[in-house]
Amino acid sequence: MNNTATPIEPQDDDEISLLELAIALGEEKRFIFRTTLGAVVLAVITSLVMTPMFTARTLIIPPQQQQNSAAAALAGLGALAGVAGAAAGIKSSDEMYVAFLQSESLQNKIIERFHLKDRYDEDTLEKTRKELKKQVSVSSDKKTGLITLEVDDKDPQIAADMANAYVQELRELLGRLAVTDAQQRRLFYEQQIKRTQQAQGEAEQRFKQAKEKSGMQVTAVIAEADVKASAEIRAQIAAREVQLAAMSQFATPQNPEYQRVSSNLSALRSQLAKLEQGNGADPNISSTQSEAVKAYREIKAQEAMMSVLIAQYESARVDEAKEGPLVQQVDPALKPEKKSKPKRLLIVFLGGFAGLMLAMLMAFARRSWLKAHQTPQTKEQMQAFKAAWSWRSW
Repeated sequence: MNNTATPIEPQDDDEISLLELAIALGEEKRFIFRTTLGAVVLAVITSLVMTPMFTARTLIIPPQQQQNSAAAALAGLGALAGVAGAAAGIKSSDEMYVAFLQSESLQNKIIERFHLKDRYDEDTLEKTRKELKKQVSVSSDKKTGLITLEVDDKDPQIAADMANAYVQELRELLGRLAVTDAQQRRLFYEQQIKRTQQAQGEAEQRFKQAKEKSGMQVTAVIAEADVKASAEIRAQIAAREVQLAAMSQFATPQNPEYQRVSSNLSALRSQLAKLEQGNGADPNISSTQSEAVKAYREIKAQEAMMSVLIAQYESARVDEAKEGPLVQQVDPALKPEKKSKPKRLLIVFLGGFAGLMLAMLMAFARRSWLKAHQTPQTKEQMQAFKAAWSWRSW
């Protein structure tokens, strides 16, 4: 009986069959097992040596924008009806408060408060801030608008205290800034009231000086004749000036509404100039009396302006009080009971997987090296390779 083996078709040198790979792995199984086991042991030791870290978490509600009571009062404010809407300007978002939490000024407060230079063993404030950024995570939920702040530390109590301290420092920071709609309006009207008080004081001083020269009785009679119309126009002019100042915070001069208010302001100024020129043409009024008349009308205009600004200012304060606390904590940070890092099981798994991949790669490389010395042609190529890269060839 002729037992003739079926000839195996030769394969190209560049082709590697799955069977050859399986054979190579089988022949190197001991090496692969030992290397993988060594990687697992090393991963276990590393995970045990690493310092346990605890994560404290707090959930924050940033200030919410709401409709203000100024809109309801606009109808009765006459010339300043458009100023409240113009001053409202800026709408806040959760990203802004995330940026506040990550600001250097707030980080410096935390570093000073918990002596983090010594805790992190850093010699400069910049390096300490970089290390603090690694230990603190701030993120916002786009759907709910809530902000999550997480702090890692080897001491669970310190981690919780730092997380709560971030909220406290954020409240102090926002207390120095005007970030909500009501705060923006309140600050805006505070500035306008100060300017109006200054202008009113200057008008009263001018009127006092002119009164001493012309006599109060004559001045009062002449001034009262047209003071109502002049005061109303001056109040409207001041109102438009305030409105343009507010609009300039968010609109350019090319804005149609800005151009409309500016055109209306020019018309009012022209109307006031005609009215005062007409009064100045009266031959019964002397120059000193004319100055007293202008100062008297300026006082009345500033008084009307002040009453409007105070009403708007009080409205902004009411809205600011309705907003409640600037920052609220849904979940204050508590002392974590379990460590969050290192995740030993994950480290062991990744270490074992990396060791297995490395062992398989080394097994294939070693098998290819041994196989390369089995054929005469490959031996000659290896000798030529060594000769080409030997130190003697330099």
